[in-house]
Amino acid sequence: MKDLPILNSRVQLKNKRVLLRLDWNIPVQGMPSKEDLAKVDASVSTVRYLQKHGAIVIILTHLGRPKKRDKSLSTVRLLPMAEAYLDCPVMFCGEDITKQDGKLEVESALSTAKSGDVFLMENVRFYEGEEKNDVALSQTYASLADYFVNDAFASSHRAHVSVAGIARYLPHFAGPELINEIEAASRLIEKPKRPFVTVIGGMKLSTKMPVINSLLKAADKVLIGGAMAHPFFVAKKYKIGKSYTEVEGLKFAKALIKNKKIVLPSDALVAKKIDIHAKPHVVLVNEIKLNDVIGDIGTATMREWSSIIKNAQTILWNGPLGVAKIPAFSHGSLVIARAIAARSNGAAYGLVGGGDTVPVALQTGMSEWYDHVSMGGGALLEFIEKKGRLPGIEALLASSTRTLNVLKASLKRPQEKKQIARKMIAAKSKKIVQKVKKIVHKKGSLKKKK
Repeated sequence: MKDLPILNSRVQLKNKRVLLRLDWNIPVQGMPSKEDLAKVDASVSTVRYLQKHGAIVIILTHLGRPKKRDKSLSTVRLLPMAEAYLDCPVMFCGEDITKQDGKLEVESALSTAKSGDVFLMENVRFYEGEEKNDVALSQTYASLADYFVNDAFASSHRAHVSVAGIARYLPHFAGPELINEIEAASRLIEKPKRPFVTVIGGMKLSTKMPVINSLLKAADKVLIGGAMAHPFFVAKKYKIGKSYTEVEGLKFAKALIKNKKIVLPSDALVAKKIDIHAKPHVVLVNEIKLNDVIGDIGTATMREWSSIIKNAQTILWNGPLGVAKIPAFSHGSLVIARAIAARSNGAAYGLVGGGDTVPVALQTGMSEWYDHVSMGGGALLEFIEKKGRLPGIEALLASSTRTLNVLKASLKRPQEKKQIARKMIAAKSKKIVQKVKKIVHKKGSLKKKK
């Protein structure tokens, strides 16, 4: 997106307070997963960039889905991780900024901040106005800083204060990770190379219908697996035993069953129960018995889908194709993940994304072969569905006068440098000319004396 105001070296950051929206929504109990750590690791470079250029960094993030203030979801729990990753002290501001005393305490802490200092604010979702995109809350946050930077693609499909609201009241910029995500996802909607193959998995067909409808217009093949395929089996009058099926998804499956772009599994891995003690076996999808539970795609499907992927030029994968958290039912997702990685390492452009998809992609040991691993699940799908018009991105595109003034000022600097350089060159040239004249004058004087 050409019109996005981008954070770059021309923007003066020295001693400027920057509200930085990140996505550090990770589990705070137990060991974080590889995906969670990858999400945090990706954002560290943005914080360090701001520090390097002299900014005072004020981090905003949400944690979980609290209905009110909840100590178990306070971002203070992220403090040890933040300090470990950034390798510097991080000051926590847990005061309620909607109350005068709380705001004064935060302002007092920020007033003593030095260039390169980092602050972590309390969970943005502790405020009732956050999800309502409340004007007063947006203005309160904005009063604490000079600039706003959105680097949280995974949250950019939310019209929330910390994503879209603050941008109305501060000069605002897209962070580097947000730009990376946008550029990667844009390749799927802006003239993708063909054949364009998408692999969509997960539980509920209804939740992904908007993006499936968009993909059926853009892609050449839409491979549907996981429990999302079950309503299609029911629509074909196949038995699915005791497998989960979404009732609401059946009407969508019936409407799409004859679409030639849709490719469904031809066989399935089933067991009497889906757990670590299961003894699964493969059956054709029209031979599933009453006591069977579908846990994964079958071996024939793995071969068929791998063959389709092998000829693709553009590939999108979102959603596991089985109960990937249980090793016995993870093979289908892993085989297809490796097929996509191998093809991405060659001629095709391959993008994978989604909360349950990324762990599988990382598990392959081939994650560096993908062209892009997106940290946005719902945001990625909505980006594709809405052709990139997400609330967080739209807020940045609506360039305020403040942002334009900052950008104009940044453009003046190199011009001023050029003018100074020209003056210096002119001054040096003048001195050289004067020296030459003196030498010539001296030589002339000597000749006359002789």
